[in-house]
Amino acid sequence: MNDESLSPGEQQVFVRSANADTEIELLASETHLPRELVANLYSSERAKLERTAKIKTYVPVLIHRRVKALLRERHRA
Repeated sequence: MNDESLSPGEQQVFVRSANADTEIELLASETHLPRELVANLYSSERAKLERTAKIKTYVPVLIHRRVKALLRERHRA
């Protein structure tokens, strides 16, 4: 999954917080996949959720769940 589904105007670069870096490291460790892959998926999913989520409080939890599910799918493929 990548940012191809977003138009160039919708693609945004987000500055990751220390918490995001910690989440990325955790997901990479749990799934045994490269950190770069995890970071790319994390940024993509965050961009989508930041744009569409009505309640921003839950965005970090939703990002974690979505990215973990996507990584599991990729790992099985």
